[in-house]
Amino acid sequence: MRFQNKVAVVTGGSSGIGLATARLLASEGAAVMICGRSAERLTSAFRQLEGLAGTVTGVCCDVSREEDVERLFAEVLRRFDGLDICVCNAGIETDEDYSILDLPASVFDENMAVNVRGVFLTARGAARLMRARGGGAIVAIGSSSGIVVDLKDPSPTYNATKAAVHMLARSLAVELAPLGIRVNAVAPGWIETGMTAGDDEETVASALAKIPLGRYGRPEEIAEAVAFAASDAASFMTGAVLVMDGGETLT
Repeated sequence: MRFQNKVAVVTGGSSGIGLATARLLASEGAAVMICGRSAERLTSAFRQLEGLAGTVTGVCCDVSREEDVERLFAEVLRRFDGLDICVCNAGIETDEDYSILDLPASVFDENMAVNVRGVFLTARGAARLMRARGGGAIVAIGSSSGIVVDLKDPSPTYNATKAAVHMLARSLAVELAPLGIRVNAVAPGWIETGMTAGDDEETVASALAKIPLGRYGRPEEIAEAVAFAASDAASFMTGAVLVMDGGETLT
C-alpha cells in the first residue's frame, strides 16, 4: 500500500501502459483519475479497474488542448482537494507511413501537440496543485526512440517528440525541485500495447533482433518503473530517465 491516501492522475489511462499504471497505483491505495480522448475506452477501463483498494475515476480529455487540461485539474481539485502524483503518459505515433519527403506538416504538428505540448500542459497543471500540497512526483513517459534511431524505421517526428519529453522532464526537475516536486521520465522500448499490436512479422523479427532479452516488454513492467519513480522509495531521484527496453539501447 505504497500509495495509501495519495491522489494520482494518469493521462492516456484507458489502455496500454497508462491502464497498467492506473491499476497498479489504485491496487496500492491511490485515488486515481484517468483521462483519455474516448469515452467508450474510459468506460471499458473503469470496468477493468473495479474493486481495487483505491478509487478510480476519470474524464475525457485531449491533453493537447489547454482548456481540457485545465478542466481535468479543476476536477481533481474539486474531488480530491489536491494532487500527489501525475503520470504524463498520453502519446501518439502517426508518422509511421511517411518519409520526411512527403510527411505532412499537419502530422508533425499533431504528434508535437500531443506528445510534447500535452506533457507540458499536464506537468504545469500538476505542479500548480502540488505546490499547494508541498510537493509531489511527476513521471513523464518517454521512449527508447528518444535515445536511439531505428535504422529501418527512423520516425523522425516521433523520435523528436520523445527526446523532447526526456529533456522537458530533466529541465522541470531543476525548476520544480525547490517546491519539493520531483520530475522523472521512464523510457520504454518495444512494449506489447495497441501501438505494436499491428506489427507484421518482419517488424517484430527486426525488433527482437535488437533486444538482448529477446522479447517485447509488458505494460505491467513499465508500470512498476513508473510506480517506483512516483514512490517515496525514489525520494532522492529527480531528473532521471529510466530506460526500460530489454537492452535495446545497448546495441
